[in-house]
Amino acid sequence: MYVCGHTQKDGFMAIKTIRIDSEACERLEAVRSKDESFSQVIKRVVKRPMDVQQFLKEIGEQPISEEATAAIELQIKSRGRSFSRRR
Repeated sequence: MYVCGHTQKDGFMAIKTIRIDSEACERLEAVRSKDESFSQVIKRVVKRPMDVQQFLKEIGEQPISEEATAAIELQIKSRGRSFSRRR
């Protein structure tokens, strides 16, 4: 078991105990920079999950161009899959 702590700018330390095996710890240490905390490594390596609802909202506000549609269709066709365009 490893304890990871991070000192915040206000001087208080927020500590959460997590259990990881030695291989996971070694992997974290391998990608950790000299002045980087384990929290910073995890945040850098493990990205936040995508907010699908927000993504769909943003896409709906910006319709796809005909050029982009044609490029997508070409990629799909080159993979040997059928594609029918719906509008």
